[in-house]
Amino acid sequence: MIEANAAGLRTLAGHLLVLAAEGVPDGSHLHLEDSNGLEDGSLSLVLERCDEE
Repeated sequence: MIEANAAGLRTLAGHLLVLAAEGVPDGSHLHLEDSNGLEDGSLSLVLERCDEE
């Protein structure tokens, strides 16, 4: 489950739009951790683009 306030959800949506943008290569990814953008105590999350069919 992903739990966030409105600002956090907008930030997540922005990250997803970046990964979905034209020209972003397969395998591009973002690491979200409590040390770089998530609240202390949050679990780490990796967002990765995968264009394989």
